Amino acid sequence: MSAFAWPSFFSGDFHVGEQGQESGRFCRTVLVVRAGMLFMDGEQVLAAVAYLMGMDPDGLTCDEPGHLGGHACLPVSGSVDMEALVKMLTEQYAGPFSQPDGLSALRLGEQVGWTHTWVWDARAVALGHASDGRPVMAVTERNPPNPAELPAEMSWVERLVAITAVTVPLVPAPDWASVESRLGSALPSDYKLLVERFGCDGLFDEFFHVFSPEELIWHTEVFSDGGFVPEGEHPASFPASDGVIPWSDNEHEERFFWITEGPDPDCWPVYALDSLNEGSRFECTATEFLFRQMTDLDLPLTTTADFRGHWFMRTIG
Repeated sequence: MSAFAWPSFFSGDFHVGEQGQESGRFCRTVLVVRAGMLFMDGEQVLAAVAYLMGMDPDGLTCDEPGHLGGHACLPVSGSVDMEALVKMLTEQYAGPFSQPDGLSALRLGEQVGWTHTWVWDARAVALGHASDGRPVMAVTERNPPNPAELPAEMSWVERLVAITAVTVPLVPAPDWASVESRLGSALPSDYKLLVERFGCDGLFDEFFHVFSPEELIWHTEVFSDGGFVPEGEHPASFPASDGVIPWSDNEHEERFFWITEGPDPDCWPVYALDSLNEGSRFECTATEFLFRQMTDLDLPLTTTADFRGHWFMRTIG
């Protein structure tokens, strides 16, 4: 089978074709010729994006002069309903980053006014308009940093920001005094900073969920009221002495807590409960633990360290 290549939508020299199979993935894309150019409709764009997002690391190419390497342009039809396309991509890749809240870093040139990006693993989907108003779309490598090469002096929150390439500004800080009053306890400062930096309205690596303050209070109340009692020997629920406060879970039904030992929340260790209700104690902060979940293959729990890239997937609605 011949190699798969995407023609640039800027060129008028196109041919019509169907092909594409790589790493067990198959994409059949019928390209529509209009006014001497080659375009895709919305459904074809989604199929092409899914294919390109799963290609081998060296598979993205673009021959358009002036375009940087490491991406592939998609010829989107000018008749495509952009709002509908944004909705379809959001249903597939969750909430986009947009101009008002900052775009993810892209390995693309400046010829296009990019308006939205969706991040997935080591790649991103970018959507915008050319100078003449035509819709423009590209799939691009994100070139994430190697977690092992981050400066030792970086905080764990800063490391999470670095590996996910979050560019959005700080979200409005919750009323922490009110949150802590309702909870009945102070909270670790790194958790507060994590919430302010990411908003915690989504999933890390589409797998790890850090509770927002409201969710944290709700889960704590459920545990305290006996709404969830894991089998086996485990620390008592807060507000018992040295009780646990839940702060996170994941898609494999593993749950993560602080053990509220001592008066300083920044010194609280992490307690992890796996899907078989077996518990483990970790002498680290929540944000260090989350970073290691995403980057350390030797962690004795489910990790996403084998991903080529890491990201924060925002949920909408």
